[in-house]
Amino acid sequence: MIAGYCPVGNYSFEIIYKKYHTFFVHYAEKTMGEELYAEDVVQDVFINLLQQTNYFVSEGAVLKYIYKALYNRCIDFIRHKQIEQHYEEVSGNDFISALNRDGHNTLLTKEFFVIVENRIKGLPPKCKQIFVMKYKNEYSNPEISEKLGLSIRTVENQIYIARNVLREYVDSYLCS
Repeated sequence: MIAGYCPVGNYSFEIIYKKYHTFFVHYAEKTMGEELYAEDVVQDVFINLLQQTNYFVSEGAVLKYIYKALYNRCIDFIRHKQIEQHYEEVSGNDFISALNRDGHNTLLTKEFFVIVENRIKGLPPKCKQIFVMKYKNEYSNPEISEKLGLSIRTVENQIYIARNVLREYVDSYLCS
């Protein structure tokens, strides 16, 4: 099977992408309420589609599938942004001091942060560098972008990747 080919007559994801691209981006913008990332969400959906083997009976079925995938990806994006905002709100010193108010939590808190620190050290070098600049050195995304000569979107993606890795690790640690 050829990448990007969906067995529906002579349709391919590339043709559908070109034909309906503006509609997909507009739909993502309306769903998320944010223009900046709509193009990225559309591209993410198509990248995921190209990595799968899909069989559709008509162009309408393909479009229905793509719009549902776009909707789900937009909802994931919105939830991710909400979680980011929540963590930014509680990540200050007030959060750490609240954990340490009870004397018995001090040792557990120290152990937890040592484990997280070790996991940060295990991140890929560029990802780790960006994450440390963001959360330890408190640089903004544009500052990191400028200092490292990367696009802001690349910086955001690397922070997103690092947070996901840490979140999975922390969740498994806390739930075990």
